[in-house]
Amino acid sequence: MPILARFSLGRRRIMVILIAVFALSPCIIVQAQDSAPRLARFSESDAGITLDGRLDEDIWQRVPAIDGMRVIQPDTLAASTLRTDTHIFYTERGVYVGVMNHQDPDTLVARMTSRDTRLERDGFVINIDPSGEGLYGYMMRVNLGGSKTDATILPERQINVQWDGSWDAETSPVDGGWVAEFFIPWTMMALPNVPGETRRIGIYTERQVGHLNETWSFPPLPSTVNEFISAFHKMEIDAIEPSAQLTWYPYLSATHDGIRDESELRTGLEVFWRPTTNTQFSATLNPDFGNVESDDIDVNLTAFETFFPEKRAFFLEGQDVFNTSPRNQSARGPGGPTTLLNTRRIGSAALFDVPSGVNTIATDVSQPTDLLGAAKFTGQNGNWRYGTLLASEDDSEIRGVALDGTRVKVQAEGRDFGVGRLLYEDTTGGGRRSIGWMGTSVSHSNVDAVVNGVDMHYFSADARWVFDGQAVASDVNGVSGQGAFADIIFQPIRGRQHRVAAGYHDDTLDLNTLGFLTRNDLMHLDYNYTRNESNIEGLRSRSTSIFNFNQWNSNGDFVRQGIFAARNYTFLNNHSLMASARYYHRRVDDRLGRGSGDYYVPGRWQFVFGWDTDPSQKLVYNFNLDANSEDLGERNTTTRAGVTYRPVDNFSLLAQVAYTDREGLLVYRGNGRYTSYEATQWSPELTLNYFINARQQIRFGMQWTGLKAFENKFLQVNPNRIEELREVAKPNATSDNFSISRMTFQARYRWEIAPLSDLFVVYTRGGNLPGNTFDDYTGLLQEAWTEPVVDTLVIKLRYRLGS
Repeated sequence: MPILARFSLGRRRIMVILIAVFALSPCIIVQAQDSAPRLARFSESDAGITLDGRLDEDIWQRVPAIDGMRVIQPDTLAASTLRTDTHIFYTERGVYVGVMNHQDPDTLVARMTSRDTRLERDGFVINIDPSGEGLYGYMMRVNLGGSKTDATILPERQINVQWDGSWDAETSPVDGGWVAEFFIPWTMMALPNVPGETRRIGIYTERQVGHLNETWSFPPLPSTVNEFISAFHKMEIDAIEPSAQLTWYPYLSATHDGIRDESELRTGLEVFWRPTTNTQFSATLNPDFGNVESDDIDVNLTAFETFFPEKRAFFLEGQDVFNTSPRNQSARGPGGPTTLLNTRRIGSAALFDVPSGVNTIATDVSQPTDLLGAAKFTGQNGNWRYGTLLASEDDSEIRGVALDGTRVKVQAEGRDFGVGRLLYEDTTGGGRRSIGWMGTSVSHSNVDAVVNGVDMHYFSADARWVFDGQAVASDVNGVSGQGAFADIIFQPIRGRQHRVAAGYHDDTLDLNTLGFLTRNDLMHLDYNYTRNESNIEGLRSRSTSIFNFNQWNSNGDFVRQGIFAARNYTFLNNHSLMASARYYHRRVDDRLGRGSGDYYVPGRWQFVFGWDTDPSQKLVYNFNLDANSEDLGERNTTTRAGVTYRPVDNFSLLAQVAYTDREGLLVYRGNGRYTSYEATQWSPELTLNYFINARQQIRFGMQWTGLKAFENKFLQVNPNRIEELREVAKPNATSDNFSISRMTFQARYRWEIAPLSDLFVVYTRGGNLPGNTFDDYTGLLQEAWTEPVVDTLVIKLRYRLGS
């Protein structure tokens, strides 16, 4: 494995990172394995499949059916009560799956949703592990009605639903149930080189039965066990050598900005080339990375950054090799994900240096940066996997106004990004062991950042122990930092799990030039116990969780410490109840004051209660109550309620609202001074979906958050020693009262012309009122609508061409 290296990227030159992996000897020694059943093969012409959601071709009668499903949700592992006849075969082009889901037609639940939406309904899943060794896989799900979900899978159950593949599927209700019919092309998957004439793949099937609120699978692999991808049903196929894949995604987009009364026409190209079954090169020229889906509104008054997931297709394709830890895509780390690569940094707001006395528009400064281009190369050779990612931003320019009224051009230089990844994985003898390296680089006239990491993973052959760990080092503008973290999971029996998480991040570690880390100067040692139970009298299932967390800084001061206990009940009528009690020990806040001094936060309690009705019904209600305390001990209560109405399969209306009443909202005002506020906040959300058919959707969505805060107390930190904030007299006559009114509205039409080929027509309107605007909440909402800061209409066509 290469030693930690420093990347250096030249400005506006061709950037190249070479990852050289010497060819492994063809005489690789592997443990002998028992023979596996063979998957039926036919020629494409002999199969003659028309993908229409009906199993009326003769070929389906010649392929034996697979069933054997058991109930995994709840995890009773009881035999399924209905037959599921799954027929699978393959051709030189790909894998075909035909499924007859036997069921009373009166109980069918077919609901159309956007892609990758989780919902209780009738659906079928086929998972494929092309490595045959549990190293990586692909999940494809189609629901009755045609709505799809897909994802990539990493050991053992790291599922990334942001990925979209070029597979296709159709469904139809029939006498005695419903049918699902899939086509999954080989060119969509990375196929490792294997010696000999046969290769082994893993297959997993899953069926969701909406009216029963149950999930069945074969093989039976509930979430209450550690095993997943490594335990897929193994099947042998002939050594497939698909033709080299070359796929083109030209796009054309037209944008009209109603605020500036400007229009822009853009065109560009994305290219995906798979020269061999186990390598892929992708590049984008003049990319248009404008999102056709808005981020959720976030009102963040803390000292910590909010993490937003990636939504751009180019960066999501082939990204899994750059996943170095389960903490990359979840909140398992303190405060959120911990990752060396957060691709939302690429093309984010430019690094403007606005001269003193020049006024600019906030939305201009924060707008995304255009990219000149990006390229990615991923591959596999034996036990090794590798990848590189390169991207270069264009220079940015906005307009400012000087104090004398003259217009000023404010410019920002673009950044160059580079990422390298190398991973070794071994599954001989059962289980999994792997070690990897990843390095990132950001080059800019004001930023010279290099981050390196080594990650290690272990999964025991008996599936009881899981270990994931990573050591990281950063060098940003000559300042070095280090850190390490690890997660250990022990599962003695099904349904019971112990997890220990530990980490160390010194006070100079900086991952946020290209990655994401909520905070440095942190050590933590956390313990989590979960227990899941099924077949309980009067209940469908019950889960219990106990979580103890201990986080402290380099001074030895606890910055977060406490214990949580939670119970979740699912009743026989599919209603569910959640109750949680949480106690936070006294801690030190060393972040909100931005270095002006630390102070003690007294201990406090929090109680959370939630109720949800049967999600399979046409009318669904939910209610949540969060009774918390502010940092100074005052009451902080949030009440949430929502209703979802689905009278027919192709229409849904979601309405929910949250109301927060705070008696001690603490905001830092500078120079060690804080103001405590009495504040109220309304956050309604309304979403309407109408599907012309499974491939054409009209969606209206609106989110708004309105907050009004009135000064209550004035406090000062003691900069010389740690103590609780002390109340002081109002320091000046200026009012600290403020308001927030942020609104996002989006109307979107999407037509999926073909797999991964879409036409979007999107209108987006957003408002963000000045903080000194006060009105009643109805007035704040009206003003946020009538005084927008974003008003755009986008028409975008992206079409897939090639193999």
